[in-house]
Amino acid sequence: MNPLQHFLRFFLLPGLCIISTICRAQDFDSTLTKYWGYNTALTMPAHKWESGIAQPFRYGINEKLELRSNALEIPFLPNAGLKVALKKNGGNFIATEHLIGYPTVFLNTVSMKGTGGLISPEFAPFPTIVSLQNNVLVSRAAGSRGLMTLSLGYTFAIRSGKPDPNATIDLPLVYPRMAHYYEASTIRLGFGYKGIISKKFLFDDGVESFFVIRHENNFFFENTGAIMWIARGSFRIRGGYSLSYGKYPYGTQWQLWPSLDIIFGSKL
Repeated sequence: MNPLQHFLRFFLLPGLCIISTICRAQDFDSTLTKYWGYNTALTMPAHKWESGIAQPFRYGINEKLELRSNALEIPFLPNAGLKVALKKNGGNFIATEHLIGYPTVFLNTVSMKGTGGLISPEFAPFPTIVSLQNNVLVSRAAGSRGLMTLSLGYTFAIRSGKPDPNATIDLPLVYPRMAHYYEASTIRLGFGYKGIISKKFLFDDGVESFFVIRHENNFFFENTGAIMWIARGSFRIRGGYSLSYGKYPYGTQWQLWPSLDIIFGSKL
C-alpha cells in the first residue's frame, strides 16, 4: 500500500466522516477556550500559564504569542517552542507553531547496557542534532459546543554527522517522532475534535499521520482519544488512549496504549 492509499484509508475518509456530522459553526462555549486550547490554534491568554506532566508548559506572552517547553525534558532534551496567532475571525483561528529541540544529550544518555538503556552503547556518542518543526494550525468552532482543528507540520533536523540507522528506539509513539534525527524529514497531518460533555467533562478525539520522506518504514498513523475532568479551578485530570499503526524495522504493528496526565496552571 503506497503513502497515498494510507492517507485515504487512515486520515481523509475518517476526517470527512467527522466533518460531515458537524453542524454550522457558531460561537463556541468558553469552557473549551479556557481549559483545552492545547493542540489547537488558540493561544494562552496574556500572562497566564498551564502545564501538565506530559503536556508541555504553556505561557501567554501576549494575546498573539505563546511560549512553550516541556520542563521535565529540558535536562536531557532541551526544547522550546513559540505559537503565533495569525488570525481570529469569529469562530475561526489560524496560528503557526515553531519548535526546536536538542536530542543529542538524551540519545547519549540512553545509549547504555542494562536498566535505562534503550540504544546499544556501541553507537555512542551521537553527533550534534538540532530538531526543527514548523506547524500550521487552523481551528474552527463546530456548533456551540465543539472545536475542530486541522494541522500540517514539517519536521527536519540539522546534524553535524549522520547517526547509525540501527541506533533507533523502535517503540510506537517514539519511533516516528525520532525518524528525522537519522535521515530525511517528516510531514505530519492531523485532525482533531474537542467537545463538551458537561460543565465538568470535556472530550477529545483525533487522528495524525506521519509521512517520513524515505523509501521504507515511512508511514505511521495514530488515533487518540481522551476525556478531561475539570476537578477544581485550573486543576484537571485527562485520561485516554493512543492507538498506533506503523512499519518498524521489526515489522508492521498495531498497538494500544493508555494515557494519563495531570494539568494545572494559573487562575483562568
